[in-house]
Amino acid sequence: MSEKNTMTRNAMLFLPAKLAEGVLLMAMSSLYSHILTKSAVGLFNATNMMVNFTFLLIAAWMSNSNTRYVAEEYKKDRAARLFSTIAPIYVLLCAVTGAVCIGIYLFTHETYYLLGAVMFCTYSAFTVLNNTMVQLSIIRPAIILSLTSASLKLLLAILFVGGKSGFDSPTPALLANILADGIGAIGAVIALGMPHVVRLRRFSQEMLKKLLAFGVPLMGVALCTALLNLIDRFLVLGIYGDEVFAVYSSNVSIPSSIFNMLSVGVLRGVYPAVLRAWRESGRDEAHGLLNAGVRLYMLVAFPAAFGLTAVALPFTRVFFALGYDAGAPAIGLMSFTMVFMGLTEYANKGFELEQNTRPVILNSALATIIKIVSSVVLIRAMGFMGGAVGSVIALASYFLITSIRVRRYFMWHVSMKSFLRIFISAALCGVVAFACTLLPMGNLFRLIIAISAGGLTYLVCIVLSGEAREEMTMLVKKLHRS
Repeated sequence: MSEKNTMTRNAMLFLPAKLAEGVLLMAMSSLYSHILTKSAVGLFNATNMMVNFTFLLIAAWMSNSNTRYVAEEYKKDRAARLFSTIAPIYVLLCAVTGAVCIGIYLFTHETYYLLGAVMFCTYSAFTVLNNTMVQLSIIRPAIILSLTSASLKLLLAILFVGGKSGFDSPTPALLANILADGIGAIGAVIALGMPHVVRLRRFSQEMLKKLLAFGVPLMGVALCTALLNLIDRFLVLGIYGDEVFAVYSSNVSIPSSIFNMLSVGVLRGVYPAVLRAWRESGRDEAHGLLNAGVRLYMLVAFPAAFGLTAVALPFTRVFFALGYDAGAPAIGLMSFTMVFMGLTEYANKGFELEQNTRPVILNSALATIIKIVSSVVLIRAMGFMGGAVGSVIALASYFLITSIRVRRYFMWHVSMKSFLRIFISAALCGVVAFACTLLPMGNLFRLIIAISAGGLTYLVCIVLSGEAREEMTMLVKKLHRS
C-alpha cells in the first residue's frame, strides 16, 4: 500500500472515532445545561476554559516538541531517553500549577481553583500521551481511550448528580472530567510501556535542549492561540457574567468540539505520514501528502460548517435547556471560524517541518491583536454575538497572513477544481438543510430531516462530481473485505 493510501486509510479510521468523540462531548454540553443551573454551567465552562488556557500557555510547547520528535527517537531506540526527560517536566509543570492554585484558594476559598489544578494535571497528561500514541501508530488503543474518556465525562456526571437537575455547583462536572481524563492517562501510560522505561537516571540534558529549542519559540504561539480561541469568552464572562457566558460558551463549544474532532481526526492520520515522508523520502513526497491531507480536511470541514450553520436554531432547542437558543447564531459564525483555524494549522506545518517556528509567533501575534481589538469593539456594539463575529474576522486574517508568509517555505495546495467541487457541494448541503428547518413540525423532527437531507445532498453531489471517487473506492474495498 502506498504512503498516500496508508495516510488516507488512517485518516478515515480516525475520523469516525473522533466524530463519535465529538458527539459524546456535545452530549456532555447538552447534559450539563439540563442538570446544572446556568450559573453552574458558566462556572464549569470558565474553569474548563482556564485549564485549556493554562495548558496552551505552559505545556503546549512540551506537547508540540514531543509530537515532533517522538517517532524519530523511537525509531532510534531512544524512547526511554525521551520519556524520562518529558516525565519530570510534566511533574514540574503540575507542581507549579498546583502551587499557584493553592495560593489563590487561600485568598478566595473557592474550591474550583483546587479542582481546576487537578483537572489541568489529568487533561495535560492525557492530551500529551494520547498524541504520543498516535505519532507511534498505536492507533486503536488511542481511539479506544479517547472514546472511553469522552463517555466517562458523560456517565460520571449523571452518577454524581444522582439523577437530579438544577444542581447549583459545577463540582459534579469537574470531578467527572478529572476522573475521565485520569483514567485515559493511566491507560495511555500502560499502552506506551512507560513504567518500564521512565527512570530519572535516563533524563537527558541533550534531549531537553532539543525539546526546548523547538518548543520554546512556540510558547508565544501557544499564548496567541489561547487568546485567539478564548479572548472572546473571557470578555463575555467579564462583561455579562456567568449566565450569559453559559449561553455563549455552550453554543460556541458545539462547533469547537466538532471541528477539533474533524481537524484532529484528519491530522492524526496525515501528520505522521508527512513527517515520515519528510525524513525518509524528501520534500516533494511530504508536500504531496500534505496537499492530499488538506483536501481530505476540506471534504469533511466544509459540509460540517454549512450544515451546522443551517441547523443551528433547531439544534440548540433540541440539545440545550430552555433559554440557550439565544446563542444559536454563534454556532454558524464559529463553524467558519474553525474552518479557517484548521486550514491555518495545516499551513503552519510548513514552518514546523523546516523547524523554523519564529514566523508562526509573528503571524499569530498579528491575528491576536486583530482578535482583541475586534472582540472588544464588537462585543460592546453587538452584545455577546460580537465575540463570534470578531472570531471570524481574526481567524480569516490569521489564515491570510500565514498563507502569504509560508509560501516561500512549504505551503499546501489544493486545485481550484477540487476546491469548487467541495465548496459548491457543501453549500448545496447547507441550502437543503436550512430549507428543511422551515418545515412545520417539531424541532427534533426538523433537525433529523435537515441533517439527513443535507448529508444525502452532499454525498450525491460530491460523488457525481467525481471528487470523492478515490475515497469511495477505498471505502467500498474495505467493506468488501469485511
